[in-house]
Amino acid sequence: MLGWSAFSGPRATPSGGVLNNPFKRYTTSGRAAIALALRALDIERGDKVLVPTYHCPTMIAPVARIGAQPVFYPITASGAADQGWLERAQLGGVRALLATHYFGIPRPMSRLRAFCDAHRIALIEDCAHAFFGEYEGAPVGGSGNLAIASLPKFFPTPEGGLLSSATRPLDTLDLAPSGLRDELKAAVDAVELGATHRRFAGMNALLSGVFGLKRRLRRGSSTSSAGLGGGVASSAADPRLDSLGPAWVARWISGIVCRSRIVERRRANYAGLAARLLRIDGARALFPELPEGATPYVFPLYVEKPEASYQKLRSEGIPIFRWDEIWPGTPAIVGDHGLDWANRVFQLGCHQDLSSSDIEAIAGTVRACIRS
Repeated sequence: MLGWSAFSGPRATPSGGVLNNPFKRYTTSGRAAIALALRALDIERGDKVLVPTYHCPTMIAPVARIGAQPVFYPITASGAADQGWLERAQLGGVRALLATHYFGIPRPMSRLRAFCDAHRIALIEDCAHAFFGEYEGAPVGGSGNLAIASLPKFFPTPEGGLLSSATRPLDTLDLAPSGLRDELKAAVDAVELGATHRRFAGMNALLSGVFGLKRRLRRGSSTSSAGLGGGVASSAADPRLDSLGPAWVARWISGIVCRSRIVERRRANYAGLAARLLRIDGARALFPELPEGATPYVFPLYVEKPEASYQKLRSEGIPIFRWDEIWPGTPAIVGDHGLDWANRVFQLGCHQDLSSSDIEAIAGTVRACIRS
């Protein structure tokens, strides 16, 4: 969340990332970036796009929206695409493949890149979980024909996505600017969230009073404003996903905040959760050791009996979610880990604004809940 601490320290990052690509286009969200990538690749109705069985529905929605057919492929225990399955698959009509760096842990891409080249398939590197990071001596996002990323997953911004490429110019992809109302709302939302959590020392009281008045005025005008569109929430469902630009404040915040702090704090919080949840009956850290060069989005915990604890942990206020809402028609494939992960992998927050005491409290609550 936005606060004074977000601007402290150097902005340079100790690792690579999608910003290393020379060609970039900012969008309203990661989902919008996928939609824009499909447009850049001229994916049309009837074309096929390979997508992983482990997914958030927003990864698949842009494919379905243009009338293309999502073809689901299995993932291995490491989270990589099952290339043995891909080599045996019928690939007629396949135009693109979406490959994901889950949880912010970069996966090697050289073999997958070679496979896509051999079959004339465009590779879209999904870096929504991995804005920063390196693998095989290269920054994430540099192996795909295109790479997509999400700003709010790493920066204190209310919206924003990124489409980038190491080799493909994106100048021809025109995006309409945000309206004044959306620009103001994005800026106000970012500051309000930080003020609510008292992140602006010396100004918290003043800002809280201003936003309290705003909320009272909003309640008084809620009837008259019912039905009006606009704002970040509506843009997420906007059918023009691949034609809208983000609010200026999203780009400004992501460009001005201290990026090294993001990397260092996330790695420290991941390590803190790993140390506290390494040995726990009924659960295990999916990746106990964070690779060098990885900047995590979340800490993945594999839970044997997820239904007994998931809702309880959410009700306790733990920053936790899972991808149990899968796209209709996602198949069960022998040897696949995707559908199992969708049910059993809890994604625990490890973002930079969680303190060490927060991490200790999260881990303690998780241990107690799963044990009981």
